[in-house]
Amino acid sequence: MALEGLVTTAGGWLEVADKPSPEALAAYYNDKYYAAGRGQYAAAYSDDELKHKQLAAAEAAHVCARDRGRLLEVGFGEGFFLDWFANAGWEVEGVDFTDEGLRAFFPHLLDRVQVGDAFALLDSIIQRGETFDLVVCNNVIEHVLDPEGLLARLKPIVAPGGLLRLAAPNDGSWLQEEVVERGGADAGFFVAVPDHLSYFNADSLPRLLQANGWTVADLLGEFPIDIFLLNPDTAYTRDRTKGRACHLARVAFELGLWQRRGLEGVLAYRRGCAAAGVGRNLIAYAHRA
Repeated sequence: MALEGLVTTAGGWLEVADKPSPEALAAYYNDKYYAAGRGQYAAAYSDDELKHKQLAAAEAAHVCARDRGRLLEVGFGEGFFLDWFANAGWEVEGVDFTDEGLRAFFPHLLDRVQVGDAFALLDSIIQRGETFDLVVCNNVIEHVLDPEGLLARLKPIVAPGGLLRLAAPNDGSWLQEEVVERGGADAGFFVAVPDHLSYFNADSLPRLLQANGWTVADLLGEFPIDIFLLNPDTAYTRDRTKGRACHLARVAFELGLWQRRGLEGVLAYRRGCAAAGVGRNLIAYAHRA
């Protein structure tokens, strides 16, 4: 997929051709994205959304198949993942650019996290020789200037026999191309600069992991919300007021699947989505090669 402002890397994923400097990116996140009370974490959630936020952690625990262990979350956000595993008896730690979201939702976990430049914090963890049974990196890799540098830092902190959970938006997919061809959205509708600097799909994300010393054990795709763009009545990029209803429909579907078919049903569905190249988010579970 050729899009203005993006280039295809040697590894096959799309990235911004003219990346911002580290200083400019830090200023953007400080001044806009995480501004207190008006940033990413200013939203309120419905009961269904709060229940749905538990699904990722429950899925990871099921795949990991450990009763207890050490968890590190890179990019802990509001802290739902950390809280779920802490309640399950795991030793949890987190690193992120900000703790604003955690302060809003789970302030009791503030002593478990570090705030600052993620690469510098990971380098410190590596220098201390710490390892973790589960390392979680949800919707972070698309934001960083150096995706391969991130993966290189994650490797030494995954304990032998441990697992990495890496999630990223599924962008540049065949479904998005179909949507554009049918007039449901403009070309490059998924591009969000400077928030997202790299764009991965079900082909390029596993290749990126494999090229950087990881073995992909499982690849999942979350509900493909892009399908709503094929229907003019639900095309939320044409009419932004339709977006929340589409999101809540996705939430209701996955909650119902979880309740009625259990986590194995969720995994079967998500494996099928990834195999078909669809799913709004991709989730890769990987071991050190």
